[in-house]
Amino acid sequence: MSSVTFALGMLFISLAIQRGIKPWTGTFYSNLCLGVVWVVIALVNGEIAPISQWPRAAIVGLLFLLGQLLTYMAFRFGDVSVATPVFGVKILFVAVLSSITGGSPAPPAIWLSAFAATCGVMLVQWRPRNVVQQHRRHKSTTLTVLLAMAAALSLSGFDILLQNWGVASGTWRFLPIVFVSAALLNCLLIPWIDRLSTLRELGGLRPMLIGCLLMAVQAMGMSVTLASFGDATRVNVVYALRGLWALGLAWWLAKHFEGGEQYLPRTVMLSRAAGALLLTGAVILALL
Repeated sequence: MSSVTFALGMLFISLAIQRGIKPWTGTFYSNLCLGVVWVVIALVNGEIAPISQWPRAAIVGLLFLLGQLLTYMAFRFGDVSVATPVFGVKILFVAVLSSITGGSPAPPAIWLSAFAATCGVMLVQWRPRNVVQQHRRHKSTTLTVLLAMAAALSLSGFDILLQNWGVASGTWRFLPIVFVSAALLNCLLIPWIDRLSTLRELGGLRPMLIGCLLMAVQAMGMSVTLASFGDATRVNVVYALRGLWALGLAWWLAKHFEGGEQYLPRTVMLSRAAGALLLTGAVILALL
């Protein structure tokens, strides 16, 4: 559910950004929404983690905020069909970090997966030199890939720490502190976010709100799963399928969401599809 919701949410967020909305505006409203929801949950539940665990929760919240911001920045500079498949390398980061924190070296399959994922990333960002996108500014696929990988690394740290600390502390007691911390740190972005009047003028209010809501829902789904059951590696294997969902939806709905995919030749989209499949294969190999 979270993987499909992420793909849909990013289409709406990308549409708003293409219309001139600043990417950190989406970050701000998504995290604000999550903070409010978890405050309500904490009030209904009637208990939260003890104060001694708040510093840990704040670290997890900071990693989440950084990952969200880098994610939105990736969609500022590139297409959904480029950035989302690259997020699939998150499973490799999670596997390696799990091995490091668990005190055991990463198995050979992880390194083979890393090689396959690298090839997949190369295919996703490939574009012939003579291809020029018309009716929209040129976007840097290289910068998009770098931002997406940075976001994946930050959110991998979030997953590992949430798995290690959240399960022991109790899901419904630990997560409110995590997301309230993220929401408070989020306030540092206020001087740079777009006002609601600006969102309306640019025609980005509706897609931004829908996208933020969907992103908040998928984040809650992933967080509850990780904090309740752990097993970050397998959870991220399923979550990595968002690359395939995003690629298909971005290609199919490019005209409706004003995506750059509508201006690209079939060879480029087929290359991105091959890259997404290779990344997915790398994820499955890492699990096996």
